[in-house]
Amino acid sequence: MAELVNEYEKLLRYLENEKGATSPVKNKIERKKDIKKAKASVNTKKLLEESAIDDFIEIPHTHNQIEKGSDGFSVLEFESMMRSKLVEKYKTSQTYERPYISCSELYSCLRQSYYIRKRYQIDITSQFKFSYLYLIQKVGDVIHDIFQKLYNFSEVEKSVVSEKFKVKGRVDAIKGSNLYEIKSIDPKKFQGKFIKEHLFQALIYAYILITEYGYTIDKITIIYVLRDLKTVRAFDLDVDLKLAEKFLHRAPILLTALEANSSPDPIGATKDSCQWCPYKKYCMEEKNNNMIPPFAKKKEVKKKDKPKHDDTNTAFLL
Repeated sequence: MAELVNEYEKLLRYLENEKGATSPVKNKIERKKDIKKAKASVNTKKLLEESAIDDFIEIPHTHNQIEKGSDGFSVLEFESMMRSKLVEKYKTSQTYERPYISCSELYSCLRQSYYIRKRYQIDITSQFKFSYLYLIQKVGDVIHDIFQKLYNFSEVEKSVVSEKFKVKGRVDAIKGSNLYEIKSIDPKKFQGKFIKEHLFQALIYAYILITEYGYTIDKITIIYVLRDLKTVRAFDLDVDLKLAEKFLHRAPILLTALEANSSPDPIGATKDSCQWCPYKKYCMEEKNNNMIPPFAKKKEVKKKDKPKHDDTNTAFLL
């Protein structure tokens, strides 16, 4: 028994000696870890100090730069590029053979459409003076794309063709018995109500879909996206097939005029459209059959004064 106790004491002393022998190594490892942590902390602090922005550092004023403009980007050159794109698009459209009448031609001036299709010469530069129209068109394309991909429409970019009236167009979207038109608009020009020409366009599409495609269209929804990208407004409108048919009957008038090389009356023209029409000089020289262009001034007919009755100069036969 005594021998076992002695062996046990020896074992304890051995273990204590081993513990004392290994502790410096362990302490050394721990010290290395502490040193690494301290270095990492110092480096992190240094990086934070270097990346920090002093609130009191004065930033140079930019008012002089605004007045001078930019040496790195030419606004005038960019505007010229956009204008070139508009002209290029117009010239390309003039090369197409168009056997069908577009929907927009039915509710605008037929005479202007005739001039465009017959390639009457105009000052293209003055027509595309507002180069930012290119940017507006591109923004409109992006807005259409977002709505058509995000909203759960059943059909988008639906092409419609009327063989009866020879009219062609493209519907923005359809869902159930609803037909949708998506429009981007200048916030300053939006008056809180739908624009009638946009309704006319949708009505024509609805008529063709109902009568020639067998669709059921009960409602028209016109969606307006204001170009400040902060407001979306939608209007639900009833389908009026009779009104749509009246517009569609203008297509044969234009087609007949094109075949006969004889300009039609300015059906669909308005004072605003006449004011900015690049073909106005041609229109002023035309003869009008059944209507006068809105810009034409009506001649004032002066009424002749009736002679006053003067008793003193009246002769009586007795």
